Amino acid sequence: MKRMSLVGSALAVAIAAVTAMPAKSADTIKIGLIEPFSGPIAVVGLDQLEAMQIAAAEINAKGGPLGKKIEIVKLDNAMKAEKTTEQLRKAIDAGLRFVSQGVGSNHALNIIKQLKKHNKRNPDKAILFLNHSAVTTAFTNELCSFWHFRFDANVDMKVAALLTSMGRDKEVKNVYMLNQNYAYGKSFQAAANKLVADRAKNVKFVGDDLMVPFGKVQDFTPFVAKLKSLNADTVLTGNWGPDLIRFVKATSDAGLDMQFYTIYGGLSSSVAGYGKEAGLKVRLKQITELHENMDQSDSSMAFGEMFKAKTGKTWYADRNRWLIHMFAAAVEKAGSDDPKAVGYALEGMSFDGPLGNVVMRKSDHQMQMAMVLSEIDGSPKKNFIYNKKDYGIGFKTMDVVKLDDVSQPTTCEMQRP
Repeated sequence: MKRMSLVGSALAVAIAAVTAMPAKSADTIKIGLIEPFSGPIAVVGLDQLEAMQIAAAEINAKGGPLGKKIEIVKLDNAMKAEKTTEQLRKAIDAGLRFVSQGVGSNHALNIIKQLKKHNKRNPDKAILFLNHSAVTTAFTNELCSFWHFRFDANVDMKVAALLTSMGRDKEVKNVYMLNQNYAYGKSFQAAANKLVADRAKNVKFVGDDLMVPFGKVQDFTPFVAKLKSLNADTVLTGNWGPDLIRFVKATSDAGLDMQFYTIYGGLSSSVAGYGKEAGLKVRLKQITELHENMDQSDSSMAFGEMFKAKTGKTWYADRNRWLIHMFAAAVEKAGSDDPKAVGYALEGMSFDGPLGNVVMRKSDHQMQMAMVLSEIDGSPKKNFIYNKKDYGIGFKTMDVVKLDDVSQPTTCEMQRP
């Protein structure tokens, strides 16, 4: 009897320990962030991780959704397709129900396709994809999925905004277009050629090239020579990372009187890469949801000041804040952290952005927003800071493109669970 009692006591302790383990994990909602944390684009992924962690910490400090903490789980894909697949499988095996990604549309496409199969086969273990920056338009058109939500404007929206502003800029006449030769770059190229006639009648494309992406091109002098030979006055490009930095610096070094219209010219690591002299020389412009020197005084500006104080970096992408805050609100609204319930709660949800309400459109899970065109400024109200270094430049508002001029129709035929 004594031995049985001891066995019973041990069993009771073991059961209690096992029972306690899920309770601990149930206090946390994990979002797997699949990005390059190593390799040539690592700085972009690490900046993204930091932004999302601080946005989550702000929510957690207020108690978290349903009293749970949001945790961002770092999953390194090293900007390689096979690693994205590997890390997504790792997230599935670890029981994560939410993943996020945005650096590289090819990787987003990989995730969308794999989750379509996984969620169909495992409806009780479905995973929701929270896309912060992968902007290929097809993801919310013919490839749309209930399990995918995009918190950034898509390529067509960004290009529509850029061309609307270019149409108002009487200096723009001969435009050279250079983009990276993969899904996103091709999407940019197609959108520009489709929209230019209606948005910018003053614009003539004198060149339209695609290049090998992600830092493989070291010498941009042939592209600069082409700019000069074509008598281009403006560059329109979706390039980002080292492919943009090297192009800007090469154009500046050649002394060309040029301006750059970009999507990602204000990406923090890019501004730090090309610096003050080159940025001013090419009169670099970006289209975004905000910049630090806007007049608006909504919560994005307060968050930006807090972010700068914590990191020594200028706040760049307010969509990271939207993603975390709207996710938390959806968990609260659903009364559950079940991915399907959270997905339904996100549909149609609005949030107070720096240019007015931003809305997660129900029909295609594409965020709708107004956008601002800003240009490098040598005497801004607030200077750009990165890794605690003051670069002596900032951005100033050149144009605001209203929601109606940014928003695009969708071909999505959503299939809901």
